[in-house]
Amino acid sequence: MAVVDTRLVQTAVIGTKDSDQPVILPEEPHNLDRFRRHFHGKRFWCGTLLGGCGGELMTKRYETKVCHFAHYPDHTGTAPVCDRVANGVDSADHLFIKRDLTAWLKAQGIRVQAKLRNLGTSPGDAVDLWLPKTRHRMRFQLCPQDYRTWYRAEQELSTPCEQMDWVFSSEGPISANMVQRQGYALRVKCETHGSDRRVLIGVERADRPVVWSALDDCRLTPDGLVTPVLEELLGDDSAIQRGKGAWLRPATFPLRADQIVFAIDAKVPAPKHSPLAAEGRYIITADVKPAGSRIIRAHVSLPNDVPMPTEQHVYRLYGVARLLLTDPDPRDGVQWAVRADGVVQLGGIEAERTGLWRPGIALAQRVGRASDVPVPAQRTAMEQDTAVYGRVGSTQSSSGAAPTRPDPEMVVRVRKALEDFAKRRTPTTWSTLGAVAKLNLMRLSPAERRDLLIAVDRPVTPDKPVLSALVRDSGGRPLPDMTTIIRELGIHAPADDITLRLWCDREKDRAYHAHSTSRIRMIPARLAIGADGQPAKPPAVSRPKGRPTTPDSRRPKTLEGGLQQLISAMARGQELLRVTSGPDHTRLSKAMKKARARLDAHYAAKTKGTTYADQLNSHSGSLSHHAQLLLRAIRTTEDHFTLEPVPEAKTPEPAQPASPRVVAEHAPSAQPTEAAVHKSPKDVAAEQFESLVEQFREAQRVLDVDRAEEIYRMAGPLHRTQLSPAAQHRNQAIVAEMRTWVGVQQPNRSSALLKRCRRLIHQMREEKDTISTDGLAALLAEAKALSERVTLSDSERKDLAKWQRHLQARREAEQLTSDSDPSKDEPVTEGRLSRSQVLHLASVVRPLLEQTARGQSLTTWSDLRRRLGESVLPRLHPDDQGEVLVAVDRGTPADEPLLSSLIVVGDSEIHPLYRHVAFSLDRDVSLSDTTLRSEWAVDVLRLRALWKHR
Repeated sequence: MAVVDTRLVQTAVIGTKDSDQPVILPEEPHNLDRFRRHFHGKRFWCGTLLGGCGGELMTKRYETKVCHFAHYPDHTGTAPVCDRVANGVDSADHLFIKRDLTAWLKAQGIRVQAKLRNLGTSPGDAVDLWLPKTRHRMRFQLCPQDYRTWYRAEQELSTPCEQMDWVFSSEGPISANMVQRQGYALRVKCETHGSDRRVLIGVERADRPVVWSALDDCRLTPDGLVTPVLEELLGDDSAIQRGKGAWLRPATFPLRADQIVFAIDAKVPAPKHSPLAAEGRYIITADVKPAGSRIIRAHVSLPNDVPMPTEQHVYRLYGVARLLLTDPDPRDGVQWAVRADGVVQLGGIEAERTGLWRPGIALAQRVGRASDVPVPAQRTAMEQDTAVYGRVGSTQSSSGAAPTRPDPEMVVRVRKALEDFAKRRTPTTWSTLGAVAKLNLMRLSPAERRDLLIAVDRPVTPDKPVLSALVRDSGGRPLPDMTTIIRELGIHAPADDITLRLWCDREKDRAYHAHSTSRIRMIPARLAIGADGQPAKPPAVSRPKGRPTTPDSRRPKTLEGGLQQLISAMARGQELLRVTSGPDHTRLSKAMKKARARLDAHYAAKTKGTTYADQLNSHSGSLSHHAQLLLRAIRTTEDHFTLEPVPEAKTPEPAQPASPRVVAEHAPSAQPTEAAVHKSPKDVAAEQFESLVEQFREAQRVLDVDRAEEIYRMAGPLHRTQLSPAAQHRNQAIVAEMRTWVGVQQPNRSSALLKRCRRLIHQMREEKDTISTDGLAALLAEAKALSERVTLSDSERKDLAKWQRHLQARREAEQLTSDSDPSKDEPVTEGRLSRSQVLHLASVVRPLLEQTARGQSLTTWSDLRRRLGESVLPRLHPDDQGEVLVAVDRGTPADEPLLSSLIVVGDSEIHPLYRHVAFSLDRDVSLSDTTLRSEWAVDVLRLRALWKHR
C-alpha cells in the first residue's frame, strides 16, 4: 500500500530525480535560511536512489516545528502519493558514503568504480567499491543480513587473487563473527555537520566499544583499509588483516582432552604450511582415536615446549583441548586439527588397549624425558608411572638439538631491574625493563623473551615471588605467554584470564612485600591453583580438640591481666598495620578500632572509680574478650604472610647450620591454617572485590581507561552475585563510582594517541631517576609529536615543557663533563659521526624499521627524524646515513631482505644508498639500475610477508 508523505522528509538530491548528490535539510529555521542562500537556484528531488517517487520537493520553514522537505502539490492541490519509507537524516547515508569514499580514493590517485546495491530493502542496502589497479573490493553493508545470505555474498565477491574488505553499519551477529575470524570488524557511520554528513570508520573488537576515526585519518594498504587504531592492533598481533590469500582464524569447539588418544606415523611428513598453524606451536600428523569412536588420520597442534612425540608410544591429550576448523576453500576444502596444551604418555597395557600400539614396537627402546626438561613440582604419586609432557620443558626439535639458553649476564641484569621495580612498587613493560637493564630486549623474539623470564625466576620456592608477574603489556595486563611461563616453572597454571590476572596480581603484591624497605617483611601466600586451573579450595578438616595455647592466648583470670593482654595485643597489631595492605589491613584495622574503643571506655570508667562495675556491666565484652578477638585477627593476618625480618649489615661470619626450630618456622606448613579452613565463600569474594578496587584505583591514577573498564566489568558481577547483602550495601557506592568514572572517561579512550601520550608522560615521571638521557629524549620526542595531534590539559602541557627543560639541563651537564674530560681513544672527524654514535643511532632506528615492516608500509629519513626527534636523530651526512643503515642490517640474516630497503625517497622510489648498503653487507647487487629496482621491489614484498605476523 502506498504511503502518504509524512512531512518529515529530511534528505533529498539535487540536480535531477536520478542524481546521487544528497543534501540534508536543517531542522532549525535560522540554519534553513543559510541553507536556502547556499543552494539558491537549485531544485530538490525525492530521488529514486533514496527510494522516493522522483517528485520535486520544496523546503518548509517553521518557527515552532521542525523544518523539512515537502512534495509540491499537484494541480488539484493534493499531496502526491510517495512510496518512500526512509525519510530521516540517515536515509541518504549510502549516497554520502559513496561520494566521500570515491573522493577519498581519487585524491590518492586511485581509480574506483562505485555502485549502489538493492538487496531487497532499498537502493541503499549496500555500497560496492572496486579498485581495478590494486584488485581491491570493499562492500559497505548497510542493511542487516543473516549468515546464509552474507556467506553467499562472500563467496560471490571474494576470489583468491583479490582483496576483500567488509564494512558494517551496525553491530550484529555477522560483525561478531568477523571479529572471531580476524580479531576485529570494520564499521561505518555518518555524523551530521550542517547540511552535510561526514563518514567515520570504526574498529569493533570483542567486549570493547567501537573506536571511530575520521576517513581522512585512515589509510589504504595493499592488505586493505586501515584505521589508526587498527594499525596498533596489527602491530602487536592482536588482529589479523585479511590480505590476499591470508589465513583467517579457525573456528574452535571444546573437546574432552582425557578421552582422545593418538599415535604418530613417522613416515607421514608433517604439514609445512597450514592455515591452522600458530606462533609457538607445531603440527604433526597422527592416528587419533576419540573414546567410543573409530580411529581417523588427523592433525594435532601442540606447543613448541612439548617434546615431539615418537612412534614408540601412545599419548593422551592433556589440559585444554579444542577442535580447529577453517572456512571451506575451493582448492583444499575444510581443514581441521585437534589443539591441546600437552600430552600424557600412556603405559604399556593401556596403550595396547587402544589398538594403536603393540608391545613389540616399544620393547627395543624406551624414550625418556630430556635431561633439560624439569619435573613439575606438583607431580603426584599416580603420575610416577606416566610421564606428563606439558608446558614444562624447553623447546626440543625432533633432531634433538639443544635449546639456546639465555645469556647468564642478561639474566642477572633483568633480575636486578625487576627487583628495583618491586622496591618502587610499580609494574613494567618490555621497553621500560630494557631501558632500566640497559638491554635491547625488543630485538629478542617472543620465545627468547619468554625463556629469559623463566631463567630469571628459577628456581621457584614457596617464599620467593615470581618476578615475571611484574612485566605487563601496554594495557597493564599479564603477558600473553604468562601461562606458559608459569607451567615452565613447575606451577599449576590458571585456566582462564580472570584467574591468571588474580594470580599475577598476587605475585606482584608478593614481590612488593618481599623487596620492601620495611624492617619486617610480610609476604602474602601464593594463590594456590589446582590441577583444573582454578583457585584451589582448602580441604575441610575439623578443628583440633586439644589446640595448644600460647602464653598470650590464654584467657586471664584477673582484670589487670586482661588489661595487660589487650595492651600487648594492640602493640603487636599496630606493628602489623604498618606492613600490611589490602583486605588484611582492613580486617586488622577494624579489630584495632574496636579494641581501642573498649580500652578508652575502661580508662573513662577508671577515672570515675567504677572500673569493676564497667567490667561486669559492659555490653561490648570484657577486656580479655576484646584481647582474644584482636589476637584472633592478628593470627589470621599472620597466617596469610611469611614473617621475614630484614637482616642488618653485619661482618660476614662462618656459615652455621640453621637450628631445627628456625627451619621448622620457615618451612611451608602441610596443614591449612585455621583462617583458611573456616573462611566462607563470601569472605573470599569480599577479598577479591577489595583487590579489584585497589587495582581500579591504580588504573585511575594513570588514566588507563581500558584497564579500569575491564576491572569494573569483573567487579560488577562479583558484587551482584557473590557478596553478602551487607557487603553489597556497603560497596554499592564504590561500584557506582566505578561506573560513573568509566562513563565520563569514554571520550578520552576514543583516542589511542591521547592514551599513548599520557602513558609516555607517566613513564617519564616514574623513571626520572633511572632513565638515560637518550632514553628520555626518545620518550619526550614521541610525546611532543603526539601532543600536536591530540588535546592535552594545561597541566600535561606544563609537564612536557618541564621535561624539555630537564632534558636540556642534562644535555648541558653532560656537555660540560665531556668538555672537561675529552675522550682521546676514539677519533672523530669534524662534522661526522663516531663509531659509537653510529651504533647508537642504529639501535634506535632498527625498531622503527621493524615497526614499519609490521605495518606493511614504507618510510623516509624525514619521517624517522620526526618520530624520534631531531635531538635523537639529527640531519646526517649521506655517508653517515649509509653507515647507520649498514649497522642496522648487520644482524639481518643472509636469507632475509634488508630492513633498510623500507627507506624510500620521493614518490616511494628506491633510496640511492640501497646499493651501497647491500654491497657493504656482501649482498649480490645488480649493476643495472632497472634490475636493481626490480630486486628492491621484490625485497620489499618479501619483507612485508616476513614481518606481517612477527
